[in-house]
Amino acid sequence: MGKQLRRALVGMLAGAVVVSGLPSGAVTRRERIALGARYIASRQAADGSVPGFSAVGGTADAVLALAAARRGPEAVADALAFLEGEAAGITSVGQLGKVAMAAVAGGGDPRAFGGVDVVARIQGAYDPETGRYGTDQGVGVVDQALAILGLAAAGAEVPRRAARWLAEAQCPDGGWQFDAPYDPAVDDRHCSSGEDDFSMSDTNTTAYAVMALEVAPPVRLRRDPFRYFDLARDGIKGGWRYDFRRRPFGSLAVTDANSTGLVLQAYAAAGEDPPPRARRALAALQYRPCGRLAGAFAYTWVERDGRWVRSPSRAEARAEAGSGGVTVIGATVGALPGLAGVPFPVPEAGPLRAPPEAPAC
Repeated sequence: MGKQLRRALVGMLAGAVVVSGLPSGAVTRRERIALGARYIASRQAADGSVPGFSAVGGTADAVLALAAARRGPEAVADALAFLEGEAAGITSVGQLGKVAMAAVAGGGDPRAFGGVDVVARIQGAYDPETGRYGTDQGVGVVDQALAILGLAAAGAEVPRRAARWLAEAQCPDGGWQFDAPYDPAVDDRHCSSGEDDFSMSDTNTTAYAVMALEVAPPVRLRRDPFRYFDLARDGIKGGWRYDFRRRPFGSLAVTDANSTGLVLQAYAAAGEDPPPRARRALAALQYRPCGRLAGAFAYTWVERDGRWVRSPSRAEARAEAGSGGVTVIGATVGALPGLAGVPFPVPEAGPLRAPPEAPAC
């Protein structure tokens, strides 16, 4: 297969899958991606930031999405300027990894970014005894993956011990959870230690881990992470939910844009075709391509009166944009790299084209 993650699997062979195209219609996948970039740029603040659960993480993610779409030169430049202004105050090794990736994808220098050597900051957080980056117990596994991706983006060496730490954090079900590595003394096969443990294996962290291990020195994996993706796939809409549970909080969980986008990136990183309907499932979450929401993605689906509708609805999404909410912009930022088939780290995009204008409704 020519990809080290697949070579690393112990005695496992992945089954062949079929490429699924987008549904025929007026809007092509390329047009969907370009319009998605348009929506991201439209949500950018005057200071260059893009709304997210954190200003730095959301803006770095937006740069990666725009670079994957090869659209939005002004938006990328403004976003990088914002991140440069924030660089000195970043303490999270995961955010440093995202910023290093964003700097490279946007044509910047992560070793001289706002007066900060982001690469050296990541390297300084490394413990050679354990192989771990950072000390935050709450996001240890996802931080490890992002640190590796940031170093790889910058062309810096990734220690084999760091890759081994990430590989050994894998849960017995093939996935990874975002906070702590698997502990056989207390965890079940999903890395859950009981009713009070709200973290367990999830598609998002697993996708980050797959992408990180693809760009790290080869290490031995005991389980096939793509079996976890099979376990967590939504059989109704064809994409992926956040984790393997069908009813995590009492209601049915179906395809969401962020999880599906990340898993599609993991397939691209491993050189594998995604399952049938997967790309179509992601594209279906995009709102009607016109007006203020042209290019935007809903987060997921909800069942109302016996039919599936996007959530947030168009009306809710318009209201959210006006109030600075993050669900729709976060879903759009998360969807674009997966729809484009571009894994992390996103390479330097080179000259970017301007996003298209929004068609009238």
